[in-house]
Amino acid sequence: MDQKWLSDLAFLVDITELLNVLNVLLQGKDQIITQLFDHVKAFKQKLLLLKRHLSAGILAHFPCLREAGMMKEKVPEYDAVLSNLIQEFDRRFEDFRHISDDLQMELIDLQCDSELKHKFRSQPLIDFYKCVPANRYPKMCKQAQVMLSLFGSTYLCEQTFTLMNLNKCKLRSSLTDSHLHNVLTLSVSQLQPNLEKLLKNKDQLHVSH
Repeated sequence: MDQKWLSDLAFLVDITELLNVLNVLLQGKDQIITQLFDHVKAFKQKLLLLKRHLSAGILAHFPCLREAGMMKEKVPEYDAVLSNLIQEFDRRFEDFRHISDDLQMELIDLQCDSELKHKFRSQPLIDFYKCVPANRYPKMCKQAQVMLSLFGSTYLCEQTFTLMNLNKCKLRSSLTDSHLHNVLTLSVSQLQPNLEKLLKNKDQLHVSH
């Protein structure tokens, strides 16, 4: 078997495995965009580590390449692949690296607020922003609303389409769009209905026969 081809395949398998791990971290609900970006930043640091190890001939984090046997003449080629991958991540996520200049004054005040600092350390980020007074930090609160409203993953969309396909099938052909809308709302919503209150508001329950 061609050793160069085998070495290339092993390298690509190792990199693809790392990308798959990142992909799993970026999926799921209840993650805000800043948390997802933290995963991306960590992945970039891992790529930088891989570049250093590759140049030094250390294959601790290249299990497939280590088993296949890396050819020294392939190192510059693999190094270029890692460099291009890092540059592509930088390009795609460049907007998240810049804090608007008009937030810096409020950010200084926020960092010096001992009460808010304590809440920041003790509460989830979403709950923390609820405690930030909008009259004192209007620009910061507006920025938080923008960041919290961003969809960082297509997970919810994929989940909704899956539920729709499961519910609207040939066996349930009489299901109207209105019914489907209600089913999907109940399926993806995290709101818990107050059933006891709903029942109390009913004078009589109507049971169909």
